[in-house]
Amino acid sequence: MAPALLLIPAALASFILAFGTGVEFVRFTSLRPLLGGAPEPGGPDARQGWLAAVQDRSILVPLAWDLGLLLLFVGQHSLMATEIVKAWMSRYFGVLQRSLYVACTALALQVYYHVLGLGEPLALKSPRALRLFSHLRHPVCVELLMVLWVVPTLGTDRLLLALLLTLYLGLAHGLDQQDLRYLRAQLQRKLHLLSRPQEGEAE
Repeated sequence: MAPALLLIPAALASFILAFGTGVEFVRFTSLRPLLGGAPEPGGPDARQGWLAAVQDRSILVPLAWDLGLLLLFVGQHSLMATEIVKAWMSRYFGVLQRSLYVACTALALQVYYHVLGLGEPLALKSPRALRLFSHLRHPVCVELLMVLWVVPTLGTDRLLLALLLTLYLGLAHGLDQQDLRYLRAQLQRKLHLLSRPQEGEAE
């Protein structure tokens, strides 16, 4: 009973994160940034704003591109997740089936970056950020460590695996003072942005 109760906070945190992500997605996909403000809901200004948006070519063309890119991503995910396609890929590619799925997903994202003219994603990062990435393990490795160590019992083989992978992850994690100064500067920048009053907020 006690272990089951420990899952409640984790489940609640997961729900809050998912709900918050959904709220942020709705805010991001709204027309508020395009219309330059948020009129009163249901008011005449709101209706006129929507009418102007759906008639403005400078808004409709980017929305059409976004829709096409979204359908490309959703279509690739949905098609390759069907049982027929998975069975066919497993027959011809065996254990590489999942790797091929991930590769196709990466290709769909590369098309997205190409259409937007963004180029290589890492090329958008600053040299200091790239330096940090070269010294830092991916955050998902924390999840891997939990999977390795947070278990009721550890057999000899599981213990050996956990020790070796923990050592492997630890040796590649080599932040220095320059990296820490960069992280501190980024934290201060984000705190400064969060402390600024929002647009339209009463002062």
